Amino acid sequence: MSPSSGIQQFRGDLLRAKREDRGWSRDQLAVVAGITPATARKAEEGAGRPSPRVVRALAAALSVSVDELAPVEGPLSLRELRARSGLTQKDVAKKVGVSTGMVSKVERGRHGVKEPGKWAVAYGVSRDRWADAWGVSRELQREHIRARSRPDDGAAQ
Repeated sequence: MSPSSGIQQFRGDLLRAKREDRGWSRDQLAVVAGITPATARKAEEGAGRPSPRVVRALAAALSVSVDELAPVEGPLSLRELRARSGLTQKDVAKKVGVSTGMVSKVERGRHGVKEPGKWAVAYGVSRDRWADAWGVSRELQREHIRARSRPDDGAAQ
């Protein structure tokens, strides 16, 4: 799993507490969630970020929301919003009627959209929440561009 994949704000300690509240072992949680015991262990121990599919499976098994296992801390980007909804870029592309490449560009803040309401429906959120997430994505892209365009420290000026 790459560092950028998975649900960034996932908390293994919250997963462990919810599991222990149920009186389940990790193996029992894994069976109910439909994942391997190793995946359940890694999630609890914070070894990487679990994929959106795994987090949703764990949340469903414990009858809690994704937000209970990965509390929202600050505004979410479109990618994070999509991941929490359990959607892939392909899912969004199909719902909006665009290519996955376009979804990627929009999520990276490199492209705007003409029908934000249609995109919000595809992400399963309100138009305002989608627009806020797009704004976060756009700002992340701006920061990335600024960081790449800064002169190196010590370079001749």
